[in-house]
Amino acid sequence: MNDISEELRALLDRFSNTPELDQEFDRMRREVRGFEEDYQQWCEDHGYDMETGYREFVNEIVDSQDSYWDNYREFGNDI
Repeated sequence: MNDISEELRALLDRFSNTPELDQEFDRMRREVRGFEEDYQQWCEDHGYDMETGYREFVNEIVDSQDSYWDNYREFGNDI
């Protein structure tokens, strides 16, 4: 069984939020045994639509990372 949340985090780490991320995710859905079924179950478990769930999840991660750095800077920290 594929841990979809971990797979998506790993893809985001590897490809950042780029078109290559989307391409790799689509490839995995087509070619990795059991991935599509696990993704469908993950969507159902987390309340995502199969067509948009992956992108919503990725966007949530990106937004949370941006929020972290915004808060860091807000309190007078320079990077």
